[in-house]
Amino acid sequence: MAELKAWWKAVASGVAVGAVCASLLWIPTVRDLEQDVGLPWLFKVRGPIRPPDDVVMVVMSQRAASNISLPRDPERFHRCLDLVVGPAPPTHVTLPTMPSRWPRCLHARLVHRLAEAGVAAIAFDVLFRERPPLPSASGDLYAWQDEDLASALDGVDRVLVARKLESIDGREELNALSPPIANAALGAAPFPLVAGRGRRVDQFLAFKESGQVTPTLPAITLQAYTLNEYPQLASLLARHAGDIAAFLPTTADELRSSGELQATCLLIRRLFREDPALAGRVLDDLDGPSSRSTDAQSAARLRTLVAMYGGDDARLLNFYGPAGTIPAVAFDQVLTSDSDAVSLRFKGRAVFVGFAETEQPEQIEHYATAVSSGNGLDLSGVEIAATAFANLLQDKTIRALPFASWLVIVFLSGLLTTVICERLDYRVALAFAALAVVAYLATASYLFANREMWMPLVIPILIAVPAGMLYSFSWKYWTARRERGQLRRAFSYFVPREVVDRFEHNRGRIGDTKELIECACVATDAANFTPLAESMTPEQLSDFLNHYFETLFGRVADHGGFVSDVLGDAMLAIWPHRSANTHTRLLHALLEMRNAAQQFNERLAGNRLMTRFGVDWGRVALTTVGAHAHYEYRAVGDAVNTATRIQELNKKLGTRVLLSRPAIGEAGDEFLVRDLGHFLLRGKSHAVHVYELLEHKAIATPEQATLCARFAGCIRAISNGENSAALSLFQELQADFPSDGPTAFYLRTLESGLTLHEGALRVD
Repeated sequence: MAELKAWWKAVASGVAVGAVCASLLWIPTVRDLEQDVGLPWLFKVRGPIRPPDDVVMVVMSQRAASNISLPRDPERFHRCLDLVVGPAPPTHVTLPTMPSRWPRCLHARLVHRLAEAGVAAIAFDVLFRERPPLPSASGDLYAWQDEDLASALDGVDRVLVARKLESIDGREELNALSPPIANAALGAAPFPLVAGRGRRVDQFLAFKESGQVTPTLPAITLQAYTLNEYPQLASLLARHAGDIAAFLPTTADELRSSGELQATCLLIRRLFREDPALAGRVLDDLDGPSSRSTDAQSAARLRTLVAMYGGDDARLLNFYGPAGTIPAVAFDQVLTSDSDAVSLRFKGRAVFVGFAETEQPEQIEHYATAVSSGNGLDLSGVEIAATAFANLLQDKTIRALPFASWLVIVFLSGLLTTVICERLDYRVALAFAALAVVAYLATASYLFANREMWMPLVIPILIAVPAGMLYSFSWKYWTARRERGQLRRAFSYFVPREVVDRFEHNRGRIGDTKELIECACVATDAANFTPLAESMTPEQLSDFLNHYFETLFGRVADHGGFVSDVLGDAMLAIWPHRSANTHTRLLHALLEMRNAAQQFNERLAGNRLMTRFGVDWGRVALTTVGAHAHYEYRAVGDAVNTATRIQELNKKLGTRVLLSRPAIGEAGDEFLVRDLGHFLLRGKSHAVHVYELLEHKAIATPEQATLCARFAGCIRAISNGENSAALSLFQELQADFPSDGPTAFYLRTLESGLTLHEGALRVD
């Protein structure tokens, strides 16, 4: 039952920890840690991967600009006449470093070269704005350039150009393009990037659904690239999307001639957004008998289009690697390479043209991403656009698990870690938790690399798991500390607290616990205990002893002593000499214990129990005594034995509290003590000078003082060998104090023939 209760408690604790950790996901700052730390880590572990062969870039860079030169004459410069690729002759000047200032006739030449190579689509990540006239002898050079580029675009039916979203009077609008270029291009669209914290780009928009609603450049490029599959897509939509699909162009030629690529893309997007089940029906049709004649490539591209139109507007970029991973050819190389080489490189591919620097850090049109390298190279806008297109083409954008799944993962991480760490041994729990973390990281890495699935890492591993471990280990530590405290308190009932500390320190070497101290040893015994015990049951006797010792133990602790041993009705207490007033505190305690024992005795029927005290002073060892599985902690030394013998002397003298001379110390001036003489006690080879403790001098009666003074005279007579005189004095003293035990003892001894051994009275 206790084990089951412990399991339920661990589970309840785990639920609480898991719930708290899962709730952190609602805090944007905490949730952003996954994108700031976890996502880059997954990309780093996965490493670069090969991008699809369908996409290639033509990059405009500072190196390309320095390798292309045109005549210094503005007329010839802006008509791209006598263009030189390579070292610039004195009559020429290299292109401006800013690509926006390159003459557009260069782009016309590029389009011609790419058209000859048989490209499938061209996407310009270049803004072809409408510009003011540039007058010359032969007319507006800018207009000539735009017409030249438009003519080149007319020869290629799948050229897309970029537009830019701008804020005009608080409204979001697309920038105006040069009309000839806009009319000649198949489509134009912006490519707004979704910037996160630190302006890092991890997402792109396939469709912009708010403000200026529009498809984006990667989306219309994919539709243009798959233009041959458009008629079948329109047919599928006509069968499954209802009447609104009738507004779609039915053929690729109709779509090209209408110049409404963006509007068509938006209409298809609307069909899929308004009917979430449309994608499923279209895909089922593709897999059905009516589409068996469709070749595998066309079917794959149709599925890609369905995934694009039916997916989210914002997608996580699946980067193929750091800057320069997507194949790129320099602008100048395309212009000068032979036709076969250009055809081999570009035929059947989608080509993205734009500014990119991969040889040196460049901030203009470059963005920090999850794969930005440590040398400061970020991805260019054109490479991000090419990446987005490739992701859509492969339908391999990164897909984060649903938020509910993140909650479950974080919750389970906290729950399981807490339960494991609370129920298992520390080392086993740590090993188990480490294995679980490694397994989870391996699973997350595998799913990311092979299924483009993004699982949370930071919160479950760096927050939930440590939180579960911290809570469990803290609870274990607190519980162990509490139990240890309870054990220490229980143990301190048997040995002093400082001894408990030493036992704990030497718990692996219990027999090594030893301390030599100078102290007073107090031995007690209760007269008439044996017949009293015979009249009680064991239960009654146990209660009786507890009450009896309660009257004594408190006085011991109050005055700086501790109980070392208890055997039956006898007690041994120790007063370590750790302060100048140890003797005084000892004598105070003896009187209080004597009085308390007397009061306890008076409550007994028949007043049959009397406690006697014997005290000696000396060096003893506080140590463990025993072997194997049984040890006892006790004081060992001659002072212990002597205190016991002095206590036994009380029986012969009829006294209550006897002390050796060293036990009184300097405290004799405050207390009334009686010199009882020197005794050679049983088993002892040296005499002990014994005193009786009577009372505090401040409250002692005159009779007690008189008794002490007259008794001292008797002892002097014995010491001087005047036994007859001593006998006479003791007889007189007994007449005045008939109940005095020491007087009666000496009278009996003198009458039987007093014999001293080296000045001491032998007592057996």
